[in-house]
Amino acid sequence: MRAARLLLLAGTLFALVSPSCLAHAALQGAGDFYAGALHPLTSPEHMLPLLLIGLLAGQNGHRTMSFTLLVLPLSLAIGAAVSFGWPRLPGSFLGCMALAMLLGGLLALAWRLPRSAVGLLAAACGLIVGYANGSAISADMQPVVFVAGLMAVGFLLQAYGMALVSALLACQRGWLTIAIRVLGSWSVAIGLLVISLSHRALLLA
Repeated sequence: MRAARLLLLAGTLFALVSPSCLAHAALQGAGDFYAGALHPLTSPEHMLPLLLIGLLAGQNGHRTMSFTLLVLPLSLAIGAAVSFGWPRLPGSFLGCMALAMLLGGLLALAWRLPRSAVGLLAAACGLIVGYANGSAISADMQPVVFVAGLMAVGFLLQAYGMALVSALLACQRGWLTIAIRVLGSWSVAIGLLVISLSHRALLLA
């Protein structure tokens, strides 16, 4: 029941913000908070790891979920802060996709991971995605407000993934468990495809 309520709340909030995130152009004229919230939603390489860490935490139980709900937003803020001092470090795109593939692979394997391991993955996710989004903060933005929006949407996406997996596992249907693992394998395939296409584009440029 708790998972269903969380899923309903997260789904409602997600529906409120998702119609606005059609492209990065949608950020023009938006407040700094909404700019921070919408930026990862307009970048699949940022949104995918945030969803997957929630799915993985949900697969590993309530104690793990409570822990990562705190770790991820804080790590997003730290990653964004690092981007202020060291902007435009190379490899953030590949880092996001590699992380998505790792999380998808663990989701597909359905291993029971210790809470500390999932926490480290959540921290890595927050640092990488936070850095990638923090690099988009322009001089006319208020960084603290932008990062607050980023933390909010990171919390929301993670909570949505957790609630979804918890609700599916609570049904105690074997095919639903398999469906979650298939979703993880699809994430690995998507990551491989995106990386291969990006490298092909660089070679052709």
